Amino acid sequence: MNSFLLIHGGSHGAWCWDSLISELERAGCSAYALDLPGHGVDRTARNGVTRKEYVNSVGQFIQKHHLKNLTLVGHSLAGTVLPEIFLENQNSITSLVYLAALVLSPGEAPIDLIPEDRRPDYFRMAELSPDNSIMVAKERARELFFSDVSESDAEHYYSRLTPQPFAVYLDRGHISPAVAEVSTRYILCAHDKTLPRALCLSCAEKLGVVVEEIEAGHDVMLSKPAELARLLISNS
Repeated sequence: MNSFLLIHGGSHGAWCWDSLISELERAGCSAYALDLPGHGVDRTARNGVTRKEYVNSVGQFIQKHHLKNLTLVGHSLAGTVLPEIFLENQNSITSLVYLAALVLSPGEAPIDLIPEDRRPDYFRMAELSPDNSIMVAKERARELFFSDVSESDAEHYYSRLTPQPFAVYLDRGHISPAVAEVSTRYILCAHDKTLPRALCLSCAEKLGVVVEEIEAGHDVMLSKPAELARLLISNS
């Protein structure tokens, strides 16, 4: 039986995987999701959250639930933590899936990969926030994340977003993303408004993998959960 651990991206939470988990379980798989520190219902103070805290929280979740033979799926910003999570939990993880995800080379920080015209807004939002976090406006979230869902669904999903700890965007990677001896996939969303196609292709190149493509916007787990489940299962 396939087993998936789903790691959400910036400002999202475990909630964003609910429909996908239902689809995976309907197909006979096991699937799990968690709120990273400072996200969803987790009350960790956002001002001190770093990428290392993300890595530690996932490791603790794996150990707490005694998970084995996992396919680890990281969406968007979560792609930056997959190699570290794997290296610290190699006995539990058998494959990695980068889903419309950022991939860091050693020395790179996530902010370096954000399109240049958007970076000043990130710094501005963090500076104006009370806890060094960033929060995208509703209209912008509709464009970037929820481009292929209904208006009512977009409203609902936006209400569940939480501010993103900005320090995570400034943490620099220190290991090669192409971790040895683990099956790795990269799934590109054809209508992604958040990560440009060229950026996704360059991220897949860092991993040394061929891109797989799905006809969806950035939050494919919300707009196309059944199609995504089939794709995840197909090569797992």
